[in-house]
Amino acid sequence: MSADVVFRGATTVLPGGTALADVAVTGGVIAAVGGPGTLSAAEVVDVRGRVLLPGAVDVHVHFRQPGFEHKEDFGTGSAAAACGGVTTVCDMPNTHPPVTSAGRFRAKRDLVRGTSHVDYGLWAGGTDVAELAAMAGLGAVGVKVYLNRSHRDDDPYTDELSTPDDDTLRAVFRACAERAVPVAVHVADHEREVALRAELRAAGTADARLVCRSYRGDGVLAALARVLAAAADTGCRVHIAHASLAPVAALDLIAAARRSGVRVTAECGPPALLEDDLARLGVLGVPFAFPASEAETYWAALADGRVDLVATDHAPHSQADKAAGRDDLWAAPPGYPGVETVLPLLVDAVLAGRLSWSRLAALTSAAPARLGGLAGKGAIERGRDADLVVVDPAATTTVDAARLHSRAGWSPFDGRRLAGAVVATYLRGREIARGGELLPGAPAGRFLTPGGRA
Repeated sequence: MSADVVFRGATTVLPGGTALADVAVTGGVIAAVGGPGTLSAAEVVDVRGRVLLPGAVDVHVHFRQPGFEHKEDFGTGSAAAACGGVTTVCDMPNTHPPVTSAGRFRAKRDLVRGTSHVDYGLWAGGTDVAELAAMAGLGAVGVKVYLNRSHRDDDPYTDELSTPDDDTLRAVFRACAERAVPVAVHVADHEREVALRAELRAAGTADARLVCRSYRGDGVLAALARVLAAAADTGCRVHIAHASLAPVAALDLIAAARRSGVRVTAECGPPALLEDDLARLGVLGVPFAFPASEAETYWAALADGRVDLVATDHAPHSQADKAAGRDDLWAAPPGYPGVETVLPLLVDAVLAGRLSWSRLAALTSAAPARLGGLAGKGAIERGRDADLVVVDPAATTTVDAARLHSRAGWSPFDGRRLAGAVVATYLRGREIARGGELLPGAPAGRFLTPGGRA
């Protein structure tokens, strides 16, 4: 056969494992996978000695548009994604205004159209079941439920997004179960968290480790148990956002729920920051920094399937936002930008022996595409979109915050030296980034809907 382009001879990460292979692309879609040298095309990309991964799908990003474009927008956030090997993102509804109605969903969809360098889906939010159904009809990849509330007046989510009680939570779950819509849950025990923060603050505690731990109090386990019980009773497909923002015992609760038939999945980001790093980073590492033993537990959970997928919770807080924590650690917002560094961190983990290439592809592509119902995404196989990432396992990468593309302009991983390098990113067969830089050309990202194609 003759295709538009053939990627020749890479160690290709396929659904059944890795193999030296040619990958042929026609019309932006994978047309064939064959042995090295067996496929022909008008253009041949020699990727021998490299690893070819399916493009990463990040189902948990905050691109801040509309309302907080001084922090990020789809142009800058998707540029960061492309340069890091992420070819699809799903953006959360905690914008201003929050996406809690069909009208707001349409407005956001129309606002960002034509500005994204990668394909994208949008989450819905709120508790009005009629509006949730309408947003699902417009193509929302799912519904995001917040059990927490903001600790700051200027955070990009409001009480419109928070679930006030268990009855409301169950009503949302029932409505979403009827429509086969997944629900992502930010699990928290807000009252206990507020009390603990007040106690530590009153004591004059200025320790970033304790700020991190304040998010992972024991009350979170009780809240998670209620969420899992509601999922069991309603049949709702529930996804636990940033499962590492809970005590590690949460992994056991989730595993037990799965064994009992609850339809539950869980995500976390790479546990690449340790509490020891906080001596240098301070609030820049909050809240995803862990004692070494807990970090090892999360790495093991990523490898063995207790955690289903990787998602970054990309949180591009401005440097000014984070600077508020220099005098008062409790005043700065949690989270950090991560969409451009997530795949390099995981490649480093593979080369260190923590994960296999196949497990990396499952965590970053197959499982998140399945969660969002994103047809055409998730794997290198015939009929899928040709979203491909070329990795050089023999190279090294040093994270340089000055070269990253998020408007945030900083990274807790600045200066981190990693094994391997993301060489190039292809979206539907078109090269969009090379060597950590965006290539010229109009943004080509398309709006995705569950079950639909870009």
